[in-house]
Amino acid sequence: MPGDWELDAALLEAWRKGDGQAGERLFDRHADAVARFFENKVRVGAEDLTQTTFERLIKGRDRVREGVAFRAFVLGIARNVMREHLRELARGREVDPEVEAMADLAPGPTTAVGRREEERLLLEGLRRLPVNFQILLELHYWEGLSGRDIGAVMDRPSSTIRGQLVQARKLLRDAMEEIAASTELLDNTVSDLDGWATELRDQFQSDRATDTG
Repeated sequence: MPGDWELDAALLEAWRKGDGQAGERLFDRHADAVARFFENKVRVGAEDLTQTTFERLIKGRDRVREGVAFRAFVLGIARNVMREHLRELARGREVDPEVEAMADLAPGPTTAVGRREEERLLLEGLRRLPVNFQILLELHYWEGLSGRDIGAVMDRPSSTIRGQLVQARKLLRDAMEEIAASTELLDNTVSDLDGWATELRDQFQSDRATDTG
């Protein structure tokens, strides 16, 4: 879940004043979220994209606006990094994230792997959505961001986020329906999206801790 806003604000203020340890604590608090952002989108290079995101964060730390959650600011940078990566995948062609999906731009398995059939179905369903809808759902289910913070990440009014989440959930169900091995598997996944998403989030965090430990 998102970190405590007041703690992030205090750490950011200290970092801006030259406290390197405060900056390290901010990185530690939000590194998992940035890694998750890329894991179910790219086949290779998630670590490089994560590193690029934090490099830009260092340069742009003074641009964090009052009232904007630090995690939302960091993930907004990650989204911009992702948009640039999409152009690379498309060999310089401008990609429309409202229409095109990661499953088409980067087909094949990603670094994200579910242990249960429901988790694997959810991961693949997300990758078949237009990129912006995939991001919306992952910010909601994995990061637990508010509509306001999702709006900050996506650079759009928070008043539109609720309706877009409804649309994204419908698109996700349709995508999973096309690839589900059985109606039972589809129903099990759709009936507890929050639960499966939480399990995946915990699994990503555990796997990353093992990889970096």
